[in-house]
Amino acid sequence: MTLGILYPRSAVYPDMGVDFVDGLKSFIQTKLPGNAPQLYLEGIGFGGAEKEVYDKAEKLLRFDKVDILIAFIDLRVLPILEPLVYSLDKLLVVVNAGANYPTNWIPQPNVVFLGLQHAFLCWMAGMEAAHGQTPNAALATSFYDCGYLHSTAIVNSFVQHGGNLTHNFVYNKSYDAFDIAPLTDFLSADNHTNKILCVYDTLPGGLFYSKLKNHSGATGLELFVSPMMLEDTAIEELRAGIPFEVTGYRPWDAMLEEDANQSFKKAIETYSKKAANIFSLLGWETGLVIEQILSQPTGQHFDGSVIAEQLKQVSLSGPRGTMQLDNETHYFLSPIIRSTVKGTDIVSETVPVSTVKQYWTAFTAQPVEGITAGWTNTYLCY
Repeated sequence: MTLGILYPRSAVYPDMGVDFVDGLKSFIQTKLPGNAPQLYLEGIGFGGAEKEVYDKAEKLLRFDKVDILIAFIDLRVLPILEPLVYSLDKLLVVVNAGANYPTNWIPQPNVVFLGLQHAFLCWMAGMEAAHGQTPNAALATSFYDCGYLHSTAIVNSFVQHGGNLTHNFVYNKSYDAFDIAPLTDFLSADNHTNKILCVYDTLPGGLFYSKLKNHSGATGLELFVSPMMLEDTAIEELRAGIPFEVTGYRPWDAMLEEDANQSFKKAIETYSKKAANIFSLLGWETGLVIEQILSQPTGQHFDGSVIAEQLKQVSLSGPRGTMQLDNETHYFLSPIIRSTVKGTDIVSETVPVSTVKQYWTAFTAQPVEGITAGWTNTYLCY
């Protein structure tokens, strides 16, 4: 088997693409030492230049003649690749953080999606924020983060479940001078809003926490946050104690005690000499998919549509828990982690994949309406 891999780069996460590829390579070394596929790698920068993405994909498929294409790209760029892989009947595995979602959930038969489900997890947070006696909330995000549909997801879910959005705060300046005064001024003047829907990447998320805890009215505030605001580097600001409460959902908890997670972390540390992270997680889970494909009686043709149908029939055991390919959307679903921070305590609980499936069905039943615009580069590639 030969694999073609389109991997991204990021200025904020310089090892993002490397960690993803290392995750895949470490899986191959650990689990497939006698049946290792050959890898062909092509860098695509931030992933927003459509012509570059297409040219690299065409090279891998037509000239290197890879059996399967693995593309770490955003959904806004995907339409340029779909006709190409469809005409060649190859399987395309789309990998990303999941900050965007399609306007149409009907999948192409030879395309499957493996991601961190950030938009879905924001939708979950927005739904939870709508509960309780005070349905009012302000939105806090950045110019970069709100260019993806995870911001739309958290707001739409909040409103659809009975919430009322009272204020928008979008930070559009350098993080060196991060200032949330317009938001705190609003909160001080409005006694009926004590919830904040927060969509930030890790760095601005940590800055937001540090600024907000100095706000005179921080006590009693409830924050419902995006997944990156629950990554370790962001919640360092929370561990010393906070006067407000933070709730959110994330795709993976490094502290999960299951054997599959411990094996993954050990393999990554052995191979790359670094701790596992969400990017190496995606690489490792891609390896799980490849292992499953190799175990199927597909012969040497690797028909993309046939492989996708076979993947629907199995469950995989990954670091997050059970992985299942959703029949209706071709997205891999796994358990998710609900985390709440109160004071210095961080409490996490796992939501099983069977429950996730129910919420996912509700999420995907509401397609995007009207015209949308946003960044084409893959989320976290900036």
